[in-house]
Amino acid sequence: MASQRWAPDATWSLRIDRRPLAESLLRPFVDLEPCKRGPLYARGLEEYWAAFVDTRCPRFVLQRTLPQPFRSQFLSEAGLPEYQGEDPREVPQELRSSRWNAVCEALDAWPELPTDQQCRLVLLLHALCFYSLVSRLIPEIPETEITRHPGLAELAYWRASARYVLGLPDRVADYCEADLSEFKNVASKAPSYEPVALNAALKILVHKVKVGAPTCELAEERARAERILEAVVAKSSDFSRMLLLSRFYRATAFVPQRLGDRAEVVRMMDLAEHYARAMVPADPAQELLYLENLHPVMESRTKEALWLGNLDLALTRAVRVIDVDPYDSRAWLELGQVRLRRKEHALAAEAYVVAATLGPPASAIARHMAGLCFRDLAQPLLAAFFFKDAVELDPRAISPHDEIQTLPDVPVLTALKEWSLRSFEA
Repeated sequence: MASQRWAPDATWSLRIDRRPLAESLLRPFVDLEPCKRGPLYARGLEEYWAAFVDTRCPRFVLQRTLPQPFRSQFLSEAGLPEYQGEDPREVPQELRSSRWNAVCEALDAWPELPTDQQCRLVLLLHALCFYSLVSRLIPEIPETEITRHPGLAELAYWRASARYVLGLPDRVADYCEADLSEFKNVASKAPSYEPVALNAALKILVHKVKVGAPTCELAEERARAERILEAVVAKSSDFSRMLLLSRFYRATAFVPQRLGDRAEVVRMMDLAEHYARAMVPADPAQELLYLENLHPVMESRTKEALWLGNLDLALTRAVRVIDVDPYDSRAWLELGQVRLRRKEHALAAEAYVVAATLGPPASAIARHMAGLCFRDLAQPLLAAFFFKDAVELDPRAISPHDEIQTLPDVPVLTALKEWSLRSFEA
């Protein structure tokens, strides 16, 4: 039974090899136990857990926010429907690990928890993609409380973040009607020396860039973020200062990009990478923060190189992203995109196949893109295999259905075409 795979008992080691690869790589999303190998955001859950159970540890926060469907998609692909739900307490008692049960007990005691412990619990829940729960747990916090209490400012930010993710469409550019008022309250009312104020300011800036806000608005948001940055770094450790400066320059580089200022984009991204590499980790948690910051920096540098039209440089940087996080399916997906831009269809197909093998969040799109590459390589049977898999993972996706119908008319593919039509109509 699927449920037995995750039951916390002594026979775990006998069953571990029978789990799908994605389960092994993303295990913490099910029971909060550590994974030996996995993407940075999965490995980071161990540090979120450590900060939750030991208040002597600094609060732990990674930058990456996973898309709202991620958790459901992973559990569906892993064949673990009994772990689906919008609250950890929906997992049956007999399937919970001791760590998972501790989270459930903390949720039951939520009103009595000190603010600091509420923050630590919310950070863990947000990282586990329980966005609906986070948005329900935290009430709207008055501006006066955000100003007076840094812990409440932190809770207000994560409430805003959860609500933002829940409303996010497939593309940020289509999110013009997003309500940024809660982020604005945090950016303007939280103590200016608190990193949460900078996080909120950068969130607003990046959102406005991506939805095409007027450049005068972008200049205002950048100036506000810079003022907050100065106050925050003045009270930060060397490690945190390098991290914050790297994040600031990576985010604000969007502004000269909108203006078409190539030299200024390169200058700011050089600074973002410089500060990212200047971080000197002192413990495993900081090592993860170092890598997890370098990852988006090199992702952005890859996109920068594509924007500049330098495909050789884009490839070098895309490979560096893989070096930082070899188990991130999205990084392999982006490597495939760079290979495709270079018309290296066989190597692009290879990257897409790796992305598909690693699983969510790139599972369906990676299979579809691999199918397109094999189609262009005149290998229709391989293309058919990946289009079929893409349909089975995402039956609502129109593109792989369409591609199946364009495959050659041979008996086995005729059967596939008929199946595709039936499943799409259903």
